[in-house]
Amino acid sequence: MFILYVDESGVEELNVPPPHFVLLGLMIPAAEWKALDSAIETVKARYGLAGVEIHSAWMARRFSEQEKVSGFDGLDRRSRLAAFQSEVQQRSGVLGVRGNKKKIKAFRREVRETSRYAHLTRDERLHCLLDLGAELARWDSIRIFADAISKADFQAGSRTPYEMAFEQVLTRYQTFLSHVSDTGIVVHDNNTTVAPRLHDLSRKFHEEGTFYREIPNIVETPLFVDSRLTAMIQMADLCSFALRRTLERGESEIWDLVEPRVDEFRGKNVGVRHYTGSRPCSCRICVAHGRR
Repeated sequence: MFILYVDESGVEELNVPPPHFVLLGLMIPAAEWKALDSAIETVKARYGLAGVEIHSAWMARRFSEQEKVSGFDGLDRRSRLAAFQSEVQQRSGVLGVRGNKKKIKAFRREVRETSRYAHLTRDERLHCLLDLGAELARWDSIRIFADAISKADFQAGSRTPYEMAFEQVLTRYQTFLSHVSDTGIVVHDNNTTVAPRLHDLSRKFHEEGTFYREIPNIVETPLFVDSRLTAMIQMADLCSFALRRTLERGESEIWDLVEPRVDEFRGKNVGVRHYTGSRPCSCRICVAHGRR
């Protein structure tokens, strides 16, 4: 039995940034889940993040509150957190006087997301992400399946980018399962916006197959879980973030580590697709995929 943990990076809306929408599945053998989960938590604990959700995009950001503190990197972790909270309070007071409701809401979310990492410098946060990627790379049994959609090349129609990417990931997962003659389930981040669509789409795929093939080796419709409680969803988030940053910014340090885990067949990358419609593309993903 295999488990495919699925998460996205970017948003599927076509007219808003970032330029790519990435849906990625990180597959592990069920028998290795406990060992891998323990290994991931060990890495997190080294950075004071045991039991804390890893949200890669937030961890990779610059925190303005940290950058305002002189000598922040030289402080111990407790002092860094106190200095961060002091800057947050000052900024909150300014927003309370001058900010509108939209700015205040965005600020509150930012504080909620960044506070859990505020004891780490940006370099430490980036090293944490790299260490997690290196841990994933050590496990030969892991496979990655993903679809990265260039939204500028996507033609709006009956399907959304999310639905097209989901079909691609499921089809590639099924192909792997058929090769090893085993079964698998899908565990997806609990995105309340898309969960009903993906449930209905999965039902259709079970009854009729995807556009490319039937999916007899995939059991049930996706199980939707809270990413805060599931380290493997967080690792799918890490890989999807790494793939998107590689395509958009050429920042490939994390993807360089995990790319060997992309599913291959007869020496060809069959696990990841970079969709650009009819536009030619010679990026590393397209070259590895064998696209001309």
